[in-house]
Amino acid sequence: MVNLLRKVVVTLVRNQVVTFKRKSVVTLCGISKLELFDYAEKRIPKKEKTDLEASAFLTIEGIEHLLIMGSGSKRIRKKIHLIPFEKQVLELSRSSIIDTSIFIDRVKSCGVDEVNFEGITSTGSSVIVSNRGNREKITNHLIVTDAQFWVGQNEVKLRAIPLLIPSFPDNVPGVSEIYYEESLDLLLVALSSEDTNNTYDDGAIGNSYIGWIKDFKSKMIDNVLKIDGIVCLPDIHPDFEREKIEGLCVELIEDKSLILHLISDNDLGESRLFKVKMPIPA
Repeated sequence: MVNLLRKVVVTLVRNQVVTFKRKSVVTLCGISKLELFDYAEKRIPKKEKTDLEASAFLTIEGIEHLLIMGSGSKRIRKKIHLIPFEKQVLELSRSSIIDTSIFIDRVKSCGVDEVNFEGITSTGSSVIVSNRGNREKITNHLIVTDAQFWVGQNEVKLRAIPLLIPSFPDNVPGVSEIYYEESLDLLLVALSSEDTNNTYDDGAIGNSYIGWIKDFKSKMIDNVLKIDGIVCLPDIHPDFEREKIEGLCVELIEDKSLILHLISDNDLGESRLFKVKMPIPA
């Protein structure tokens, strides 16, 4: 398989660019892939797709697993995939698909009007799931639950915490990914604005942002969470304009900075990869 992706390397500092290096369009060969669905066309029609929106590696009974989570916005999307990851190999033949309808019903009963999961991460003892708001239901939530929330979905601990996000002229951004960096007790939050009033339809893409919450574990018991800081990515460099950031992870920490990988989606079946150097929030 050959993927054509533009890779952009940026040093990200609030309101300025320290260095910027543009890579030419590169051909990435031999990328490992998992074929979860067999469909002849480039894109699965919206009404048929499982809408896998979130993923994280979790340790289950001593074995690392890749968890992939559907958005939960429609019946076909109320599923997770659990794939064992041993000896640097994803064992698709041993994977499980688990219905999360009961868990989602409980999320709704906790004050989440419309379910649209867009991120998942682990703090070790807990799992955090982010639920994205939209122009009609603007509140984003972080859902704190048990590490294996799909087991005993009627009984697992569950809290839905509203996440306060600064508003911007184009829109109130919605959460599109989260990542917990345990060594810093830091929650990174990718956000983007989109002109849509529901959890199903796409809309015109606005701006993307990176926010963060420091001392996250001590704040998980709060009734409301607040973003400590946020950066508007197009203010850093125009290559981020009209790019909806939907994936974020930390590669490493060096020289008081985070090396991040971001991936964007333009709603046309095309993606871009960004590599970002971000100072650790003070």
